[in-house]
Amino acid sequence: MFVADLEPVELPPEELVPLGAEVTGEWFGFTDLGAVVLVAWAEPGSDFSRLPRGFALWIRDDASPHWRVGLVERHDADEGIQEVTMSTTDLTGDRSDDALVFEGIGGSGACGRWLVIDLIRREQTYSREVCDGRIDPAPPGSPGLVLTESVYRQGDAHCCPSAMRKTTLTWTGKAWRVAHTSLIES
Repeated sequence: MFVADLEPVELPPEELVPLGAEVTGEWFGFTDLGAVVLVAWAEPGSDFSRLPRGFALWIRDDASPHWRVGLVERHDADEGIQEVTMSTTDLTGDRSDDALVFEGIGGSGACGRWLVIDLIRREQTYSREVCDGRIDPAPPGSPGLVLTESVYRQGDAHCCPSAMRKTTLTWTGKAWRVAHTSLIES
């Protein structure tokens, strides 16, 4: 909890993470219920490549304490999360921002888990582990997700996939559904 009624950009991020943790990123989202602050951190550890990490969603309230934790996701060092990054935009079409979170585990395939967090409901609506690919917000004006994945055929080297598959997902209000898939040959 954070008692002071500060504007989102005035919140000291180091006070929004566990004691002793280092802030690794801060993002802002805007919803029908007001602004939210998302903050990622890394905790101290003996191996810099395997640190406990996490992120939290802070929401503003009219009553004291004015800033409260709405969601926390923490990973122990043995889970291998090496980075937490995110972006905020309306992914579901409800005219309020959602968070697209990447929890990277590294490696030559840029492997990691992608999450969508509904910032109003403060819950996860999507989770997918991806290697040799990524997930991006759909183009402006058309809420959704675009999953881009490498397609390897027999004999392809890791550097050189035969094609890229693009899959567009849309939110139905209850689940993510495939709206379109295309294959782009290399």
